[in-house]
Amino acid sequence: MKRVSSIEEAGAHRENREDEFNNALQGCDESMLPYHGLQRLEAPMDSNSKSTRRQLLGMGVPVLAAAALAPHQQSSADDSQVRAGSPEKPEKMPWPKERKIIERKWLDLLGDFPKEIPDLKVEMKEVAKEEGITRYHVSFQSESDDRVTAWLLVPDAARKKPTPAIICLHSTTWGSGKDQVIGLSGKRPIDPPPDPKAGRDYGRTHAQHGFITLSIDTITDGERIEPKRRVMDTRVFYEKHPEWSIVGKNTWDCMRSVDFLQTLDFVDHAHIGITGLSMGGHLALFAAAFEPRITATVSNGGVLDWYRHASAWSRVPPNNNWRPWEEGVDAPTSSKELERRFGFKSNSGPFIYIKKFRPYIEDSNLPLPVDFDDLMAMIAPRPQLIISTEQELYRHKFFQKVPKVLDVYINWRDTPDLPSVLKARQERLGFEETLEYYETQHRMSESKIVKQFSEFGAGDCFSWFSFPGGHGLPGVARRMSLAWFDRWLGRTLH
Repeated sequence: MKRVSSIEEAGAHRENREDEFNNALQGCDESMLPYHGLQRLEAPMDSNSKSTRRQLLGMGVPVLAAAALAPHQQSSADDSQVRAGSPEKPEKMPWPKERKIIERKWLDLLGDFPKEIPDLKVEMKEVAKEEGITRYHVSFQSESDDRVTAWLLVPDAARKKPTPAIICLHSTTWGSGKDQVIGLSGKRPIDPPPDPKAGRDYGRTHAQHGFITLSIDTITDGERIEPKRRVMDTRVFYEKHPEWSIVGKNTWDCMRSVDFLQTLDFVDHAHIGITGLSMGGHLALFAAAFEPRITATVSNGGVLDWYRHASAWSRVPPNNNWRPWEEGVDAPTSSKELERRFGFKSNSGPFIYIKKFRPYIEDSNLPLPVDFDDLMAMIAPRPQLIISTEQELYRHKFFQKVPKVLDVYINWRDTPDLPSVLKARQERLGFEETLEYYETQHRMSESKIVKQFSEFGAGDCFSWFSFPGGHGLPGVARRMSLAWFDRWLGRTLH
């Protein structure tokens, strides 16, 4: 199978638009860039402004971005004099060029994608039909010696005309993988299906809404666990690919999933989305950043920051002792047992996301080559929605990453296919629920909320939504996800 790599396509696309980008950049008043707005938010506050601050943070993107895009306050005379004597700022690098540099830095960490692209050799078998949805078991070639396994859910209405599709990525499980995403089991294959209120069956709920969904097993989980190995044991992978990474491999499998979906005549090839929860949440961002054919992204509860400790991005047991993983294939069942056997809490192992990140854990003073604001910015100008708990957004330093991402989106805001912000939000299925949430939780009037929404000028393509409570996907977050895909992939069923 021969096709131009998505990385080359993305680079060529952005090179062609470099002049357009420069024109937009030159016409953008510096005071409109989000950094200045956030700088004002970080200034000391009195008791009244603290209340406003709480409202801003509770509102998430509409209010925060509106503040970021507000006209810059008039500088004092002294400040003007200081600025007059300051050296000129270096000319900003055009984003398409900067993006190529960032992409290369990410690939230096993740490892390059395969140069050879095998034929898909698709195997697809109908398994069940219920409630107007046909379920297929699917497998296709990712590499010459590796296949991706997946559930494909096709609503009956999709047979009438090409329908948008969504790739649904599972969270960390204890072997159920894709089964949990369509409600067949819990975290382990023997566990009963999750409570629908928990929202972990988003592969099924998005299909019930009218989208075609493809829920894949990531490598080392579900049907892709190596024989006689524990779930998410990555040692065999790194023996085969010492210079690659699990994140890079899973990203590649998502790219191959797009290849597969584009072979189906009942899929709308121009409208393919991606979503996931937790581990699947940040994988959705990696996939969208490197696969330009992904039209819209929703990341739910994904890690958005580098953690520099042993149980994070490059897990290695204390004293490099791998013996506990040789004791058996059954997953441990308690945190105490996990710590005894592994030296840190891990429900699997040894799962090493990015092997080349290890030096940054061993030396916390080593400057990081890239960060997650770079990753999110790589997706621009395509729509992305970040959903997470309020606590997680702060723990991941999300609001420190927003300025750079918004900067990129703002400078793409004149793209013809970006709709009116207010119109887009009012069309969404979750608009009324959002109004109700803000009115009851933050005591803000509908007129004030609408005003804040309408002032958001970043093309409505980059947004986030936070909710109180623990790690998960409550009802209001699921509705926001469906509404986002409704808006950007095209309305389906309601």
